[in-house]
Amino acid sequence: MPTSAAFVTVGVAHFRDEPLPGLGAIVFGGAFLLLRLISVLSGRVAMRVDAAGVTLDQTPPWPSSRTAVVPWSDLEAVVLWTQQAGPATVSYVGLQRRTGSPPLPGSARSRRLWRMNKALVPHVPPAVIADSRPTTLWRLHRPSLAAAVRHFAPAVDIVDVG
Repeated sequence: MPTSAAFVTVGVAHFRDEPLPGLGAIVFGGAFLLLRLISVLSGRVAMRVDAAGVTLDQTPPWPSSRTAVVPWSDLEAVVLWTQQAGPATVSYVGLQRRTGSPPLPGSARSRRLWRMNKALVPHVPPAVIADSRPTTLWRLHRPSLAAAVRHFAPAVDIVDVG
């Protein structure tokens, strides 16, 4: 959020002298601030770890129909991984599920996406990528995740593949 606010501030400051770049900065920063506001006001939980299993949602504007609830009996591991996106790094939480588990709502399952992801993040299994959610617009508190998984499902591993 601070970066988005900085974009808006710089855009306003430069708008009079350089209208096009100033407007671009205002729109870019404002769009991310709006997405964050919608996310907060929606009251949706991005990730929940409880006795039922792991719930993964996608932040707005994605619909809540993409919410995935995975029981502990279907999980082998919670996988933490990152992807380079230009100068930025995007963190993800993925699920390594048992073979034969049905697709999750909102999972990327097309062959073309699998091939592209294999090229972009070869260190992460395609099935994990398909069952992952980015940790954008929210922060993952790793110690809380580890404590919850140990408490509810000590047999499920937490794997950090970077």
